[in-house]
Amino acid sequence: MKFSLLLFVLAQKLKSAAKRNVAYKKHLGIMQLRVLIRTADGKRGRVFIFDKGAFSSVGGAHHPCDVALVWIDPETAFRVMTSKTGDADTFKAAAEGKVRVEGMVPYLQWFTDGVKLVMG
Repeated sequence: MKFSLLLFVLAQKLKSAAKRNVAYKKHLGIMQLRVLIRTADGKRGRVFIFDKGAFSSVGGAHHPCDVALVWIDPETAFRVMTSKTGDADTFKAAAEGKVRVEGMVPYLQWFTDGVKLVMG
């Protein structure tokens, strides 16, 4: 439940930033991309849709996407995604097999760079 709520809140923050945050609007540019963050069991997730400066998001773990960040379980995802040492914990989780990327890694990097602009 906490993981799903975290993804929903992230979507709301990105939606607001797409309208109000000049740096984030510039970052969005002309990208057309779908980023899915989900659990490995397919029970929880959310797709983040970027379409030439517009942003939308839909709940659920079964959406077409260009890149997916797949977490072993919602507890690990919540803990790592809310960590103060974000990148280090994400790398550790990847090394331990607790998270994997499906699809184009540069797309995920673009997404995380944008999240960092918004969450500052």
